Amino acid sequence: MPVIYKFLLRFKTYKTSQKDTSDQVILMMTGKAHIEMVSLCLLTISKNWSKLPTLIITTDGSISSEKIATSLKFWKGKIQINNWEESVNYHLTKGRKAIAAYARLNAFGKKLAIILHHAEEKPVVWIDSDILFFKDFLPYWPENQVTTACGGSADWKGSYDERLLKFFKGSLQKYGSFNAGLIYAHGINLYEEHKIEEALNLIHPDYDFLSEQTIFAEIASASLGVLWGQHIIGNFNDDNQSLSPTKKQYTGRHYTSNVRHLFWRDAFFLT
Repeated sequence: MPVIYKFLLRFKTYKTSQKDTSDQVILMMTGKAHIEMVSLCLLTISKNWSKLPTLIITTDGSISSEKIATSLKFWKGKIQINNWEESVNYHLTKGRKAIAAYARLNAFGKKLAIILHHAEEKPVVWIDSDILFFKDFLPYWPENQVTTACGGSADWKGSYDERLLKFFKGSLQKYGSFNAGLIYAHGINLYEEHKIEEALNLIHPDYDFLSEQTIFAEIASASLGVLWGQHIIGNFNDDNQSLSPTKKQYTGRHYTSNVRHLFWRDAFFLT
């Protein structure tokens, strides 16, 4: 069924209307393997958000800026297309060699570098490509924090890199069920304040799937924590074989790897 829905989505025509723009900034990253998911995520934002924020989207190096621009030509808001190396170079000017090494070897390292780069310049919300929005998310956007701030969404279970848990002296009780698929971040020197250089050097080059999430959970644990609970951004395993779309009682849903196949089903009904 996921294959059928994914195939059928290619024959749908999409129309987006002009909307007011807002001062908020959303960050995303895409590549050849994820451009379809990013496009569908942004279509649900275009359809369901009351205003369109500025989009900063970064290529992971596997797709050209021109291809991204063509794929996202439906986006009526402001858009800026970057290369991931721009964020790496930003960190290198600050002497942050460990995050540069992480980004060169791992997609989650690129994500960490991009978020921390832009968060030092303005408040941002990062959105993973496997999230769809059913309703307007802007009422849940945090008021801009005047000091360092970080928060994320809820996960269906707490999952972290055990090596970094030990380094940060973290725990499930401290972090809760934190997910880094949707992140609000703002503040200068988040990197130095939380000793991320030292943490990344500890695990280099054996980065875990959960290393980046654990770092953000540590930053958030000293700040805003879980900002968006399951009642706002659903992240669950309950209907992993259902043929009917997710009920629109949620503002959005995060389709993590355990339910990734449902992304195409819900995108078909939402767009």
